[in-house]
Amino acid sequence: MNNQSSTTYREIVECIEKKAAEGQWSAGRKLPPQRELAAAFGVNRSTVIHALDVLKEKGIVESKTGSGTYISNHDPSNVSKSFVNWNDFSKYSLHPTNHDIVRKINKLELDDSIIQLGKGELHEELFPKRLFNDSLRSLETTYNHYGYDDGTGDYRYRKAVSSYLKERGIASSPDTILSVSGALQALQLITLGLLQMGATVYTPQISYVHSLHVFRTSGMKLKSIPFKRQRLDTDYLRDDLYRNKGSSMLYINPTFQNPVTTTLDGNSRKELVKLSQEYKMPVIEDDIFRDLWIDHEPQPPIASLDHSGHTLFIGSFSKTMAPTLRIGWMTGPADVMEKLSDLRMQLDYGTSFLPQLAMYDFLETGRYDEHLKTLRKELRDRRDTLVYLLEKHIADAATWEIPAGGMFIWVRFSDDINVRRLFSSLVDRGVLINPGFIYSYYHNQYVRLSFTSSSLEEMEYGVKVMREVLDHLK
Repeated sequence: MNNQSSTTYREIVECIEKKAAEGQWSAGRKLPPQRELAAAFGVNRSTVIHALDVLKEKGIVESKTGSGTYISNHDPSNVSKSFVNWNDFSKYSLHPTNHDIVRKINKLELDDSIIQLGKGELHEELFPKRLFNDSLRSLETTYNHYGYDDGTGDYRYRKAVSSYLKERGIASSPDTILSVSGALQALQLITLGLLQMGATVYTPQISYVHSLHVFRTSGMKLKSIPFKRQRLDTDYLRDDLYRNKGSSMLYINPTFQNPVTTTLDGNSRKELVKLSQEYKMPVIEDDIFRDLWIDHEPQPPIASLDHSGHTLFIGSFSKTMAPTLRIGWMTGPADVMEKLSDLRMQLDYGTSFLPQLAMYDFLETGRYDEHLKTLRKELRDRRDTLVYLLEKHIADAATWEIPAGGMFIWVRFSDDINVRRLFSSLVDRGVLINPGFIYSYYHNQYVRLSFTSSSLEEMEYGVKVMREVLDHLK
């Protein structure tokens, strides 16, 4: 082995040894796969293997057959023995870590070298920089609050959201609107502040919420309801509600539902309102994709049909603007919002005023509506481009329906294709998709593809790579 190679493997050894000794990598921590370590250090995999062999001889790492390489619990270093084994300590924590695939996707979504074909956000080309810069400049005169508030958010922002909701058929005063950092925070507040331990949360069979721990870790029982071709099986729900004598709530993403892109029809929405009244079942309506319609404006929100105050309506600007703003809202009965705003004060004292004020100006000046008109044209072109690419390259291996809006196409691959292998092989080729099994308790042949998260050139390249991988898997 030449001196350069020798130095390289020694640097890897010293780096991992230092992390273990200083407690940055605690005992029991799993090391990244050899391929990832090689890429991180810019060396060949054989160099990493040699470094790991040296670390094993020193007792710093240990291998577990079929599992991987871990920081050893028996590190001979006196220094490392003084550190807590955080993996053992947190093994049975209230909020466990995500599914391995979900964690891998979350990490890869931040890698600029990966083509994002499954990500649920708008590509930077779609952000209204010119229009929003004007609203950012308005902060010079509108930003005048430097202390904590009551957790509800800036009144001007809530008033602008109130007007926005009124245009969509929802009568919510600023006092019944709570500013949140996004839909996920709204769900966390509802779970902590409203739901009882052991309560049943109904949700469609395939749903974004199945990839979250937010309900399960709080002791809730998730129960799936069939949802096909724009109809939720309300007869199934009614029968189960009749048998279920405990507390229950429905979570639904009714418009361009993530990930299947289906929009709940008008009859199902009306039936849900009846069921919520009959069984006193609250409804969480997560409607963050509503403004991303392409072909025609979608059905009115469930909240606009509910005059009994049973619906908590969640919205966000993360999908129509950019996740970096971290700004959304939740609305419902005044006493519920008061309780949740009090909970906010216990947790984090509320959402940052700066994005609230910028969005207040963006809404009030009409720039948001102007942005949406341009965005919908872009979404149509992108959706049609992805459909064309799928028809051209993988029509023999998959089927799909063309969505009327949203961000995704829900693609079903034929039964002879191993979706897990497809996912892994595409990652190896620098293309990321979202496999359908992370959105369901059960295995399925689906993949969520996004037409908003990459450039058109990247989209074309990604689908071509998918074709090549499919040919290789046969």
